[in-house]
Amino acid sequence: MPANNRFAHQNYPTRPVLSPRLITLRSVEPVAGAAAELHTRVRIGRVIVVHGTFVGNDPFAVAETLKSLGSGVPLIGEQLEKMAEMIQENTQPATNSVIQDMGTYTEAFRDQFQTLVGDDPVVELLNPTWSSQNHHFARADLAVRLIHQMLMRPPMPGQRILLWGHSHAGNAFAMLTNLLANERNSVDQFFAAAGEQKEPHWKAVQNALRSVGGPHPLSQSVVIVAFGTPVRYGWDVHGCAQLIHVLHHRPHDPATPFFTKPLFPPQTPPDVMSATWGDWIQAFAVAGTDVVSAATLDENDRLTNLLERNLAEPVHELDTRFIPTARLRNTCYRWKQGTRCHTDGLNLLLNYQPSGESVLGLPLESTVFGHGVATTVKWLPAHLKLVLDSLH
Repeated sequence: MPANNRFAHQNYPTRPVLSPRLITLRSVEPVAGAAAELHTRVRIGRVIVVHGTFVGNDPFAVAETLKSLGSGVPLIGEQLEKMAEMIQENTQPATNSVIQDMGTYTEAFRDQFQTLVGDDPVVELLNPTWSSQNHHFARADLAVRLIHQMLMRPPMPGQRILLWGHSHAGNAFAMLTNLLANERNSVDQFFAAAGEQKEPHWKAVQNALRSVGGPHPLSQSVVIVAFGTPVRYGWDVHGCAQLIHVLHHRPHDPATPFFTKPLFPPQTPPDVMSATWGDWIQAFAVAGTDVVSAATLDENDRLTNLLERNLAEPVHELDTRFIPTARLRNTCYRWKQGTRCHTDGLNLLLNYQPSGESVLGLPLESTVFGHGVATTVKWLPAHLKLVLDSLH
């Protein structure tokens, strides 16, 4: 991983620093205490499990919009605030009851995780959760929120914190490594781009980072395992101790085994539905696919200027040159690259073998276009064993 990444974006295609590993993975039965080495050997004292996009407490910015509308209208502002709070309290439980563990982390997942590791470390779902909106500012807020939680409950001497996240939670982790690396100028630019935020965790983290010179002491206590994270923001070696990417992948070309089948021209619907080439969502959600909420337009514009400033200008050929809008044209170019791996950290490319379980007639491994397998309770024992072996 590069030092002093300074919030630079990864480019497409990436060139991984460490050679990715192609692994055939089979499910295993859960055994209580089977992953106890997470504490005894890897020295993890706390695990924070973080869900990805569209499964949080305000995925479509409804509550955020209500708060924004009511902020300047005292007569109805209090009522709108109450409605927003009600939405945030009920959205995630309602979502979880429908999708269960196919694309989000559940209490059952947390309980199984705790059973597998034993009494230590303590395993917790992120609480309070994050909005899960699909844009820079939502992920920036998650990064700051996580640092604040670790500041409030720092690891015991000699112990580490494991951040275990799915999808774009991993990109919040990437921002977190840049923040904890604490290069003064780029961190100041980050907070300036985010603007003045009322939530107390923003000011607390900004002050904590300003109070030290160089990487924050938390940085080398953080171990990151990211599942199905789309290739977006870059990582900083000074901002975490270890970094592992777990990616659902099936090679389509022996000459380029670490690349996925390009998403442009589009894959066939049966290939997408059955995840023939692995996690379609992870390959899809590259730069250009964000959906910005009205209430955060300014913050996202400024963060785009910071976070995407180094993205290389695509060189278009006939197949993409005449696509009407620049945003879609550039996104199609990126889809064309078939980028699967992250530049930094260890990429584990998993060819999941059928577990025998199915959902709505599709194998469990194909749920949510191959993106949902990462959060299922069924595959947690195999994932934990794989992660332990890799961390050793």
